[in-house]
Amino acid sequence: MSASVMKVFTSKLCTTMHTPAYEFLSGAETQYYESPERREAILKYLESHPDSFEVTEHVEDFGYEPIKRVHKQDFLDYLETAYDEWILEGGHPNGVLPATIPHYKIARLGRQTPVNSLAKSGEYCFDLSAVITKDTFKAAWNAAQVTLTATKDLVRVADEYEKGLAAGTIASRETPPGLYALVRPPGHHAQSDICGGYCFLNNVGIATQWLIDQPELRRKDGGSKRVAILDIDFHHGNGTQEMFFTTSNPLYTSLHSSDDYPYFTGAATERGEGEGLGFNINIPLPHSTTDDEYVEALEKLIQEHVLPYNADYIIVSLGVDTFKDDPIAGFLVTSEAYPRIGNEIRKIGLPTLFVQEGGYCIEKLGLNVGGILQGFLGKAAA
Repeated sequence: MSASVMKVFTSKLCTTMHTPAYEFLSGAETQYYESPERREAILKYLESHPDSFEVTEHVEDFGYEPIKRVHKQDFLDYLETAYDEWILEGGHPNGVLPATIPHYKIARLGRQTPVNSLAKSGEYCFDLSAVITKDTFKAAWNAAQVTLTATKDLVRVADEYEKGLAAGTIASRETPPGLYALVRPPGHHAQSDICGGYCFLNNVGIATQWLIDQPELRRKDGGSKRVAILDIDFHHGNGTQEMFFTTSNPLYTSLHSSDDYPYFTGAATERGEGEGLGFNINIPLPHSTTDDEYVEALEKLIQEHVLPYNADYIIVSLGVDTFKDDPIAGFLVTSEAYPRIGNEIRKIGLPTLFVQEGGYCIEKLGLNVGGILQGFLGKAAA
């Protein structure tokens, strides 16, 4: 495939499964913003630009093992059985939502084991946006498998890229290969044993650990290939941070809003622990951030942290809820900024996988996501 065309991995199941009727936002029942229409809007843009994107619905099943590498077994058991238990105990068929969530000020020192579905819903979820319907687990499983399929292909194109550079058939690192996983539900808020923020399984976390685990992928010194995660969603990726907070591989970096959801994570002082100290980089930005300010912050983050890390792969948590008209988020960033953002990521010069996270302004969603991907391809969005 030409470097000017990006392969897109997706599945119809990302549209047909996991369709909650509502959520609660700012005290009110409202539409479920993480809707199937999101995928359809992005797909419409991609399919209208066949000179830039090749869409495939080929999905491999990698099984449970890659998921269990980052998620705890009891949490996975809960996700798989939560809805059926909820209905059996008289819960509303619209979906599982917690009524009581353990708080550190009231939790006993000896952790209580939840025995009924309502208690479990609070044990394994931290907000009211992660509604579990009859097919939520299947949807999240499918999103993880789509992402892993794209990750496997990332290895292939990266190998071709490095061989081309060595042979001189690729002149420079100005045109790195890029792939895109168009999935829902998103993943970066899902921690190892808790869901929230529309997220159930952490697609980026699963893909990252899979890359690190592959025995045939080794650097010249014999160590595992290194991955740098670049999270550009408006909201801090608390789940991805939690998964890798104590390790030096991957590097986790995030540009996100200060004083916004999920509120209790994402401070610049959260830099990792133990082996991971210094490998967790948070850059909180004010709500007033403009196009130029965002791009400058991204460029600085790349220059000061991503490039010195000397990664082999880049995985981008691609959120465009940074957009000024996003209904539940947003800086002052306009559609014109997104090709510039993609271009900055392109200049890193490494094989890159983009994985869909947030973005809820349906009218501009395709253009904004497409803008980042077109920018990475060295093209202008249209």
